[in-house]
Amino acid sequence: MLKLDLKDRKILVELDLNARMPLTELSKKVELSRQVVEYRIKRMQEENIILGAKAVFDTAVIGYSWYRIMLRLLNITKEQKAQLLSELKSHPHTFWLGEVGEDWDVVVNLICKDHFQFNKIFEEFFAKHSKFILDYEVLIYLNAHDFSRSYLTSMTPEKEELFHEMKVNQDYQLDELDKRIIAELSQDAWINNIQLGQKLGVAGNTIRNRIDLMTKNKLLLGFRLFINPSVIGYQSYMLFLSINKLNLKREAELFAFLSSTPQITFAVKHIGKWRIGLEIETKTLNEFQDIFVEIRGKFADIITDFDSFPLFKDHMINYFPQGCLE
Repeated sequence: MLKLDLKDRKILVELDLNARMPLTELSKKVELSRQVVEYRIKRMQEENIILGAKAVFDTAVIGYSWYRIMLRLLNITKEQKAQLLSELKSHPHTFWLGEVGEDWDVVVNLICKDHFQFNKIFEEFFAKHSKFILDYEVLIYLNAHDFSRSYLTSMTPEKEELFHEMKVNQDYQLDELDKRIIAELSQDAWINNIQLGQKLGVAGNTIRNRIDLMTKNKLLLGFRLFINPSVIGYQSYMLFLSINKLNLKREAELFAFLSSTPQITFAVKHIGKWRIGLEIETKTLNEFQDIFVEIRGKFADIITDFDSFPLFKDHMINYFPQGCLE
């Protein structure tokens, strides 16, 4: 386990939801020279603390829906599981793939143009791998929150977030240049506007204007830093909550509580058995259990069931997979 000092943590917190922040601005915020900031970022990359940065899109704005599939596997060898994961990782509609523990083995999130496309992908996958699938659950996203990792430092007064409202904007359409920009940003969120313009044969100002328009229309929400929590002593967990006693006021209060809990980094509202899904990063299992017990205690009147399991590995993430650009 690698240890971070306060200066490293401040850098990570500042970049967490704004990974493209200019180094001059970042150095002022963390009160370090540009050279020192560059050195620390490079060191954290070499130590696999910083894994990269991702452009965070809400593809529902242009009419796409998000789906989550949870898989419990049976009688599968290590090699066969690796092949299954490789297939899911390379699928043009996969935007996140995670390997988990306890009662589930794999969680994969897909982005599709409609339920029919999702069902076709699901049926093809299931027909090919049904002998390995003991059980599954399908959930449909309604909205999602990317929360900042405020647990890294007490210097941040409150959590920030990137909110996927998931509302279609019929008036906003992408052209070919938009799609090329999105494809590049999805691969390298750190590329600057001038470099991206040179790569695509347009002016840097054109790139900036297109990105600004994507942001204005809430298609592009921001640029998130992706780190490896396990390297710095944190374990990731997923927690799913069933809300069968629907009370929108209490549900709103629950989300407000989740947004104020430093260790919660992601929250989604689903259609399906599990109304709410969370990702939580803690130093110990006891810390995770304390958070879980507090959530259940405060909202026992609406939470009727739960499921929790460790998240061992993020295999990939792409908020705008290639299948949405075709």
